[in-house]
This record gives sequence, structure tokens and C-alpha cells, in this order.
Amino acid sequence: MNHEAHFPLDAERDLAVDAVTAAKAGYASGYGVDHEVIGQWLLTWGTPAFKDFPDWLDEQNG
Repeated sequence: MNHEAHFPLDAERDLAVDAVTAAKAGYASGYGVDHEVIGQWLLTWGTPAFKDFPDWLDEQNG
């Protein structure tokens, strides 16, 4: 049996609901957004899934 480690690419990871909820609150208040959430959005740049950050954030679970 051959076992190979699989480390998910950033694009394969789903954001946790609490991270999205905190990001929405932080963005709305002007406080800021966690780098993990911004990183996931940046992965959409140059793809058909790209949207402005507020629109993308609204579509996330949380």
C-alpha cells in the first residue's frame, strides 16, 4: 500500500463559517479582514470567478 500525503491547495480549502462571519463584520465596520479570507479572495484573481471583494464576501458562507 502506497500512502502519499495530500496537502490541500489553498483553493481547495473552505473558509470556516466563523472566519467569514468575522470578515463580514470587520469589513462592514472598517476594522479589517483576516489575511486568510483575503488570501482566498486573491486566489480568484485572473479567473472567471473573480469579483470585487465586497461582492465576493457577500457570496461566502457565514
